[in-house]
Amino acid sequence: MRVFASSFKSWRMLEETHDVKEPHGLIFPLAVLGAIGAPYGLEMVAEEFTQEPVTAFDSVFISVMDSRCMIEGGKSFRDWGMPIRRQDRDGRWPLVWAGGQGLHNPLPMADVFDLYVHGDAEEPLPELLEAWDAVGGDRERFLDRAAAVESVYVPSRHVLGRDRIRQAWAKDISITLKHSIQVSHNGQRRVEIARGCQFKCGFCSLGWRSPVQENSAAEIIPVIEAAPKIVHLQAGDAESHPEIGVIRAALRQHGGRDNGWTGRLDTTLSNPDARVPGTKRYAFGVEGVSARLRRAVGKGYLTDARLIRDTVDILNKTEERFYGRAAWHLISGLPMERRNEVNDLKRVIRGINDGLHGTTRRNLALHWQPFQPLPGTPMQWFGCGGGVLEKARQCKDLEKLPRLRVTQATGRRDYMAAATTILSRATPAGGARMLEMMAEWDRPELATLREVAEADEYDLPIDQPLPWDVFDYAYPREVLERAYRATVKKLQGRNETATPEPEAASCSTTTNHTEPNDQPITLEEYGAALARTR
Repeated sequence: MRVFASSFKSWRMLEETHDVKEPHGLIFPLAVLGAIGAPYGLEMVAEEFTQEPVTAFDSVFISVMDSRCMIEGGKSFRDWGMPIRRQDRDGRWPLVWAGGQGLHNPLPMADVFDLYVHGDAEEPLPELLEAWDAVGGDRERFLDRAAAVESVYVPSRHVLGRDRIRQAWAKDISITLKHSIQVSHNGQRRVEIARGCQFKCGFCSLGWRSPVQENSAAEIIPVIEAAPKIVHLQAGDAESHPEIGVIRAALRQHGGRDNGWTGRLDTTLSNPDARVPGTKRYAFGVEGVSARLRRAVGKGYLTDARLIRDTVDILNKTEERFYGRAAWHLISGLPMERRNEVNDLKRVIRGINDGLHGTTRRNLALHWQPFQPLPGTPMQWFGCGGGVLEKARQCKDLEKLPRLRVTQATGRRDYMAAATTILSRATPAGGARMLEMMAEWDRPELATLREVAEADEYDLPIDQPLPWDVFDYAYPREVLERAYRATVKKLQGRNETATPEPEAASCSTTTNHTEPNDQPITLEEYGAALARTR
C-alpha cells in the first residue's frame, strides 16, 4: 500500500511554538507506523515532501498528534483538492485512515475518515494491511474486513451504541529498538524507552491514554551503543523510567547525549546533560500559576519553594544565552482560578531572580496557553479557560528583572482554545461542517461555531453520558469521574500564600487588586462567571 501521510501540519505548529526550524521527515507517530507496516508492503510519503496529488496514493494516513492540529483539517483537505466528507468521495479518491492521541474522541471526524484506529497501531495495522492485499485493493471488500479488526472503527459499517470499539495498546513497544527511526534530518535517532506517563495530571491525555509501558535497560543499551552520538530518549516522562540512571550512564560512556527537549523539573538536576552548557533546552510543565492550582491538576510536588530552589539550581549551572535555557509551560484560566493568583507566580519568579549568582543574565521563557479540556481526561467535564494576553500583561514587569531575562510567548490564544474545544466535542455532521467553515472563513464567531458543531466549550454535566462514551478506553468513565471529583475538591482548597501581592510600580497603568485571593469558589459560581465572559 502506498500512503500519503499527514499530521495536519503539526510539525509547523511545533516549530512556531518553540521558535526552531530544522529539516524533518515524518513526525514520530507516522514514522512508527512506517516501521510497523514496512514488512507488509507499506510505503509512506510525507505530504511535505511530495508533489504528487493525493489521487496517486492508495490511502491518506492522518495522525492527529494534538486536538489543536485537528482544527487545521479542513484547510488540509482544501489544499489537497479532496472532498472532506466521506459521502462526497468515490472510488477515484484514496481511503482516509485516521488515528492519534489528539483524536481520543473520533466522532468530530467520523463523517470524514473511512476508518479510525482506536489506540496504538502495533496490532491492528499489520492485520489491516494484510486485509488490503487479500482483496487486491478493493475498497468495499477491504472496509468489510477492516470492520472485523479489533480496535478499528469503520463508520460505514459500525453502529455506535451497538458495536463497542475497544482501545488497543501495544504489548510490545520495541519498534524503535528494532528500526532506526529518525524524525529530524540531523542523524539523531529516536529511542522509545517508555510510553505513557505515571503522573496522571488531570488536564493531560498522555497519562490517561494507556497504562505505562517500558523497554528495559538491557534492551535499550545495545541500541544506544550502536546509535549516533545524539539520540532522543522518547518517553512521556523519561526521568520516571526505573532504570534511567543506568541508561544515561551507558549513553555517557558511549560519548553521546540525549537531545530531547522536555524534562521534569524535580529530576533535571540528576541529568548529566544539564551540566553541559549548550546541549539541551528544558521545557517544564509548571502549568498552574499557584501551588493550589498545581496541586489540583497533579503537580503538587511543585511547591513555591521547590520551584524557586530547583530553578535557581539549574539556571546557576547554565550560563549560555540561548542554550541551556529553561521554559515554563503555563496554563491560563484553569477551572476556579482566582483573580489575583498570578501574583503567586510573580513572587516565585522574583525569588528565582534573587537566588541567581554570576555575571550572566539567565533566561526563563513563560509559554502561556489557555486551559483546554481534553476528551479522555478527568478535566474533560470542565469548560474552556482563557486570559492568556491578560496574564502576559500582568507579568510584563518581570521582563525587567536584573538577573533573570524573562520572555513570554502567547502563541495559542483564547479564541483558538475555545474553537478547538468546540470541535473536540462536535457531532459527526457538526465536525465536518466546522472543519469546512474553519477552512474558508477567517475566525468565525464562536456563537456560529457552536451552532454549526452542535457543541460548546462550557462545562459538561457530570451526571450525563458523554458522546464518546460509546468507545471503550484504557481507563473507564468511573475512574475519570473519581479523579474529576478529587480535582474539584482540591480546587476548592487554599493557596500556600493567602494574601495577594500588589502590582509592581512598573505596571502602574493596571488596577491594583487587594482583595484576598483564597476564598473558595463554587462550581456554580465558576460556571456563571465563565458564561458572563462569553
